[in-house]
Amino acid sequence: MPTQPDQLRPLPVSPGPVHNETLGSYLHRLAIANNRPAGVLARLLGPLPPEFSPLSDTTATWTPHSPHGLATLAERPVTVLARALPALADFLNPDGPQPRPHRVIGRPCRCCTARRSSTASLVILVLPAHQHLCWRHQRWTRSTHDIPLTHLPEVIPAQRRLDQLARRYRHLGQALNLARKIVEEWSFSGMPIDLASEWTDRLDRIERHPASMRIPAEDRHHLAAFPEIAVLANLILDPPTHTIDPKELYIATTAELSRRFARIYTTFGTQDPLYQRFCKPFAAQTPD
Repeated sequence: MPTQPDQLRPLPVSPGPVHNETLGSYLHRLAIANNRPAGVLARLLGPLPPEFSPLSDTTATWTPHSPHGLATLAERPVTVLARALPALADFLNPDGPQPRPHRVIGRPCRCCTARRSSTASLVILVLPAHQHLCWRHQRWTRSTHDIPLTHLPEVIPAQRRLDQLARRYRHLGQALNLARKIVEEWSFSGMPIDLASEWTDRLDRIERHPASMRIPAEDRHHLAAFPEIAVLANLILDPPTHTIDPKELYIATTAELSRRFARIYTTFGTQDPLYQRFCKPFAAQTPD
């Protein structure tokens, strides 16, 4: 059973929550600051969630008293905590805009982490799915280590374009996931459009970073192809035609990709991942 709020006392050290922080991350930071096990603090609010970690962001085991228990431990009003912790805000307002669409578990860059939390090496956030970098410090954060973008300037306008698309389209996260899958399958099955020189050049620039060898190859390749993924996601959201014929859509889309990348797109027909994953399903769901 969780401890009643009137039986709790404020922790001696109480770092404030970071905007959009997960509950697990905040409880772990409170625990580290006070030299206590994070699981012990979490059990004061309710039964321990399965696989509790900084990534955890669930209130499934909470009671109506849990928010006030957290407020007591953190010595901050519930309303202040709720402005920073999305899961707490959702718990307090179950009839609000749930679920939050197209969000992913991520992190701020190391510079922002150090500025916001001197007691923790890592802060975990719930971020918009299209956000891949820290604007303040110009660092790619979709990996285990920051990657400075000083030598990858083409990534910046690609992210800026995604920010613009996010204001117009609710399903940008889905479009990005689809675009990334298509690009990955192009890499495995044969490139219909020659982007190898750009990707190889970016990989070379990424690998100059001292931490590059500690970054998973998948993450390095994601960054190398990111500008092209952003272009393809844009086309998925706003295709050049809304025909119900998947072959016509495929021809129009490949022509537009040729124009945007300024090189020939070798059409692979119905075996092309672009056709299989985008054109065929899109045409099938387009009304007459």
